[in-house]
Amino acid sequence: MKRKIIFSATLGLLILLATLAYQRSFFSFSIEDGFFKKFAYWKYNVFGADPRIKTDFLFINTGKDLTLVNDTTEYGNIAISNREKIYELLKLINSHKDMVRYVVLDIQFYFPYSVNTAIDTLMQQEISKNPQLLIPIIKGSDGIFKTPLYKAQYGFSGYTTYGFGFNKFKIWDHSVINSIPVLLHKKLNNAQYQDRLLNTTCNGHLCFTAIWPSFYLTDKQVKENTSKLTQSYNLGELLILMEANPEEFATIFKNRIVIIGNFADDNHFTPVGVMSGPVLLANIYLSLLNMEHLVSYLFLFILWISFSFLTYLSWYHKMPEIKFKFNFIFSPDLIKFISGYISYFGSMFFLSLIALFFFNMHVALFLPSFIFTWIEYFRQRKYLPKPSEILNKN
Repeated sequence: MKRKIIFSATLGLLILLATLAYQRSFFSFSIEDGFFKKFAYWKYNVFGADPRIKTDFLFINTGKDLTLVNDTTEYGNIAISNREKIYELLKLINSHKDMVRYVVLDIQFYFPYSVNTAIDTLMQQEISKNPQLLIPIIKGSDGIFKTPLYKAQYGFSGYTTYGFGFNKFKIWDHSVINSIPVLLHKKLNNAQYQDRLLNTTCNGHLCFTAIWPSFYLTDKQVKENTSKLTQSYNLGELLILMEANPEEFATIFKNRIVIIGNFADDNHFTPVGVMSGPVLLANIYLSLLNMEHLVSYLFLFILWISFSFLTYLSWYHKMPEIKFKFNFIFSPDLIKFISGYISYFGSMFFLSLIALFFFNMHVALFLPSFIFTWIEYFRQRKYLPKPSEILNKN
């Protein structure tokens, strides 16, 4: 018995390490994405959700102010934001830059502005004046970073995901260029990330490198200004209002993270509906700010004990079959559902809920449920026909 317990504890630890390694990747199972989507619906639509640690955002939408620019080398006519108005906005921000917490210019600058070539030079000058400003950088199909038109502080922008829509975000990918949310976390909150051989730490604490973020903000809240965390304007509208009423808007940037981006075209499908890239970045940053990427050591211990117990069941016994005798109360379909969920998958489902509700962690635990099922299937030779089936054939 002692040897069985030691073996189960060791294998349970190995499965836990495999689970943590899987959590670091971009990949996710559709069943996980579906689970977090259901959870998101109840969390945000039924109970409501506000971040424990808050910060103020100012969103500026460039999506209603587009210009067609002719790019003869590769893409033909492409739509880009009117850089003259963005340049005017940067001048305004720089005149108040002591007030601004940070500026995220969430627009990809990879093509010259052919309408007025002088604007690119002027834009570079304004960008260089503000050390608290960053622009996105993306990777090409070869996995190498493509250098933007302007020299600036770069933050990696990428939403690689599996399945339909955006699910899991890789906050840290062993790169010299941090993702935009991580860069904000480091600059604004003095977060220190270290990448070790087998794990990543944030301020010395073990953390996930990929997370399913919380969605504290929605596009509707941002556009309609119904959230206490945000204020939003269209670019042209804000320029006119600030010119007409400079005293009224003198403190508009004060202690705010300014995110400038395209709400019209930069859209992604998320568990809570379609969301623009700028709002998605804000949600990921809020998730880091509220420490949802940090790993609870107590929960890891709970997982290890649970995995060891389930390993023992799958290797030496089997998950007990629970039979409900309440047909007069529940329908047969409901009884089948309840019985089916008292299983390896059901165990991981409840452990995931414990992680979400009590430890504020989005943890993918469906991989170990597959592992336990496979162990029981092959260890107990469930792939072989039962003796009764052999007799019936004869």
